Amino acid sequence: MSRSSAEGFQLVNKDTVVSMWVERFGIPEDVFEGFSFFRRGRMIWAFSLPEIPPFRCESIGMRVISMRESPWKPTTYALQLWGRHARKNVIDLDDEMARRFFAGESLELRAQVDRGYVVVTHMGSVMGCGLYTPGRLISQLPRERRILEIDDRSASRYAQPEDAHHECSE
Repeated sequence: MSRSSAEGFQLVNKDTVVSMWVERFGIPEDVFEGFSFFRRGRMIWAFSLPEIPPFRCESIGMRVISMRESPWKPTTYALQLWGRHARKNVIDLDDEMARRFFAGESLELRAQVDRGYVVVTHMGSVMGCGLYTPGRLISQLPRERRILEIDDRSASRYAQPEDAHHECSE
């Protein structure tokens, strides 16, 4: 790692960061074209320029990985950006499970994924990050992004046509 122009941010080897996403989620390498990666503390940030401009800043780009724990944890923001490209370790939820996941609940389910962090989707749209252990999915949505109650009348305005609905087979 080399020192960047912004205090506390260090440029990270792009191949190292990209390989983490490729190995865990099967996301193609070309999805990460145009991004540089910087580390500050235990967080990895994605930035759209090769280096940080020479000014003081608290943060840059988007936080994409937390290195606080082992294994590394993808952020919900990063999964909502890149998760649609994932080809493995993806769990698609039906309507009721999606509501419970959005509320921050743990779900009892079986899925053909590896133990650890997974991309959670509903009807093909990425919801965020979940932690899967055999038989259980734990919502990793940040508290401020959780939806505790959905009004069925307003939710029906956003409903997809019946033939576009693909429920979880777990």
